[in-house]
Amino acid sequence: MDSDEYVLLVEDDADISEAVEAILREENFNIKCVSNGKEALDFLQSTEKNPSLILLDIMMPIMNGYEFRELQLQDAKISNIPTIILSAAGRQNDIDKLNFQECLKKPLDLETLIEVVKKNSK
Repeated sequence: MDSDEYVLLVEDDADISEAVEAILREENFNIKCVSNGKEALDFLQSTEKNPSLILLDIMMPIMNGYEFRELQLQDAKISNIPTIILSAAGRQNDIDKLNFQECLKKPLDLETLIEVVKKNSK
């Protein structure tokens, strides 16, 4: 991954966030972590360089993954960023409406996570 390329992780569980960040850094990915959809939108609207990929949790406080994804898809600046859904639960029909690249079930299989991030990063 180029030095200015990065993955945006939107995850409210600190343990999961720290683990995913550590794993991806070991694989030489730059990663930015935020804890809910509102923080993610605020960050994306304030940054000049979009991430190459978004890893998006569904169930979060303040703004959940469904709400974030709906607003993301309405914003031309960020709508085309590939998005991977991270989900422990959620109704599959609702998740299917999110227009994502892939959906990884929690608990995450780390080998699969690395493979999916490598495959979907620009």
